[in-house]
Amino acid sequence: MNNDDFDIMGNVRLIENYKTYMLSSVADLFVTMSKGNRASMDDIKDEISEIIILSYLLSKRLNIEYSEIDDRIIKKLKLGVVEDNSVEKEYGDYSKLIHYIKNERVK
Repeated sequence: MNNDDFDIMGNVRLIENYKTYMLSSVADLFVTMSKGNRASMDDIKDEISEIIILSYLLSKRLNIEYSEIDDRIIKKLKLGVVEDNSVEKEYGDYSKLIHYIKNERVK
């Protein structure tokens, strides 16, 4: 075990910070999207990226490996395909995301 494993209070503070940053990032995304046509796509991409990054970092602090999150994402997407999800039926978004994660994402 290293010193990081014993820094319980530091870990708790970091978890609380990640939760706060995530909530703030979601709020920022909503504000940006509410601007309609005036919204910057770069700002939207940055905010969504920040939410994804914070999700992974938070999971790590909660003792969940990144690969476990990826596996859970794939399971949920597959479930959406099997359950005949209306978004999947109309747009194929779940299948496209499964394909992207398995085949195209940088590994």
